[in-house]
Amino acid sequence: MSKADRDRQALLQRLAREQRRALNAAARDADRARTPRTAPTPRRDDSPPSRASEQPSAQSAARLKSLTPLYKQRQQRRLTVLIVIIIVLALALTVMTGTLSASLALLGDAVDSASLYLNRADGGWPTTTGITEPLQIEPLADGFVELGNEDVLVYSAYGSKILSLQPSYARPVLAVGGTHFVVYNRAGSELTVCSRTRTLYTQRFDEDILLCAMSNNNSLAVVTDADRFAGWVHIYDPSMRELYSWRMPQSMGTPIALDFAPDNRRFASGMIAARDGQLNCSVYFMSLDSDTEGLLYTADAGSMLLRLDWQSENRVMAVFDTYIAVIDPRTAAEVARYDYGGAALQSVAPGRRQTALLLNVHGGNSLVTLSESLTVMSEIPARQAFAVSATDTDIYLLCPDAVECYGYDGVQNWVQTGLPSRPLAVLQADAGLYRQSGGRFGEASRVAPNPSPSGEGGPAGPDEGLPCRNNQFAGNNGKVRPHQSAGGATDSFPLGGSHSTRK
Repeated sequence: MSKADRDRQALLQRLAREQRRALNAAARDADRARTPRTAPTPRRDDSPPSRASEQPSAQSAARLKSLTPLYKQRQQRRLTVLIVIIIVLALALTVMTGTLSASLALLGDAVDSASLYLNRADGGWPTTTGITEPLQIEPLADGFVELGNEDVLVYSAYGSKILSLQPSYARPVLAVGGTHFVVYNRAGSELTVCSRTRTLYTQRFDEDILLCAMSNNNSLAVVTDADRFAGWVHIYDPSMRELYSWRMPQSMGTPIALDFAPDNRRFASGMIAARDGQLNCSVYFMSLDSDTEGLLYTADAGSMLLRLDWQSENRVMAVFDTYIAVIDPRTAAEVARYDYGGAALQSVAPGRRQTALLLNVHGGNSLVTLSESLTVMSEIPARQAFAVSATDTDIYLLCPDAVECYGYDGVQNWVQTGLPSRPLAVLQADAGLYRQSGGRFGEASRVAPNPSPSGEGGPAGPDEGLPCRNNQFAGNNGKVRPHQSAGGATDSFPLGGSHSTRK
């Protein structure tokens, strides 16, 4: 038999088997159709369920009970995994947004504060710093930092020297934040960032540094020179991670001042440019969320910007050599103004609500206090004073061998006379601590004021003493106030007065 025949026979056999199966199935269906269906016997409602029916239910319950701990364990594991994932994502987010670095900086500040408190017995007042002619004295937390030609010294509130460094910069300048400070080489390319107790970072730039400023949360702004631009603004978080970069167009002029807003997300930039044969100053209000020019305030033609203080969300004080103005940063509109009226500004201490000015008129100095709206509150002869410092409640006139304290209403509170050397700054005013020449920090006893025979001029009288060259350190909260201007050193500027308010 050939192979084809065998295949044909196998196919016929398979067809026959399938036919038989189909016939058998049809027969079974016919038998079911012929068989009558019987209704199921109804069960009485009151009959108890059989034990046989209870058994599967009991077994299911037991099985479910035995699986409950396992289910709970699985749920707990899933919850644990979810929490771990959330933590990892949160950590990643904080790293990307800089929140972690800020938290670490806060932790470092807390450690510094604890260490300084535990070692508070190591210092004390009076003390001598060794810097005979300071370039700057700035508050740093509850202590201060002092800059000399070669040295930078940090002292705690307890009179302990906690940091000393020699940056070896040709033109050193300080800018101070909340608990950190930067010393930079103006017109050089180097800077050093420090906390109260240690050096944190050093950095060198490709271009010369024009100015630096620090915010309350220790963010650092560095403005450098830049080819074909007015300047290049770099802003860093406390860990020196760059947050912002902006090249200023040349049309803006040259940056001379910078100050951060209280929210640390905005800043005011003071610029100077030569137009129409004279110098013109302006103030730009910028945000870290944008690298374009912000709102612009234009100063009076020929007026030189000396200082910027961003005091609150809607208040920026700009000090010029001919007038002082309050600017609303939300609109860049001038809302208040005080003109010196031809007098020369010797010293200024702007506060959050009130301001103290030391003006020179015809060879004699006068203390002028201004309200929040820059209206005159008092005028006091201050013939021998050479600088003014202030807190929110008190004003301190620095004289050759004395410190006089006044309220903003012009009433003298007390005077400290007979200081062994010239006072340069007021620190911790409530404790009577003053920085004096010769590197000395000392205390003096207050005495009650004695009205002068003429009723003016304080204990020294109106005609005693000579006007001195200003070496002013503006005070804040009983301490010297940070100065965030381009010069970074003393507010020594020539500058009496009429007042006007602009809406």
